[in-house]
Amino acid sequence: MTVRIFVLSMLLILTSQPGAIAQVTGPKTSEGCIRVADPKSKVSVSGRLTLQLFPGVPNFESIAAGDAEERTFIVELPAETCIDDGGDFADPAEKFVTVQVSGADRLSTVLKAAVGRKVLIEGEGFASYTGHHHAPLVVIADRVSVE
Repeated sequence: MTVRIFVLSMLLILTSQPGAIAQVTGPKTSEGCIRVADPKSKVSVSGRLTLQLFPGVPNFESIAAGDAEERTFIVELPAETCIDDGGDFADPAEKFVTVQVSGADRLSTVLKAAVGRKVLIEGEGFASYTGHHHAPLVVIADRVSVE
């Protein structure tokens, strides 16, 4: 009984600590990376939502030098993760802690209101492949929940 209470207490402590567990779920590869090789791969991402500014067109290098501003929703993960898209754009050896979130206009109000808070994002995940993508994993949100 004492061992069981200790184990349950430790689990509660570990899961309540920020950064204790990577919060990206979906189908996994044998190496433990999230598999996003399938069309419309469904993933869930949990972390703190931020709104960040990145340089956009024409050069994706510097807003000060004339590139357009791109305001982008980024989920900051509590721990590193990796993705595998079958060799197209992602490097499964690359660990990361940020995920870009995009979604339908109907979700923009919810996303804006959730900035700075812990969120659960569910949707289609894929590896970044353009200058408009600012994190290794991009999720087109179907659902946003504030935790």
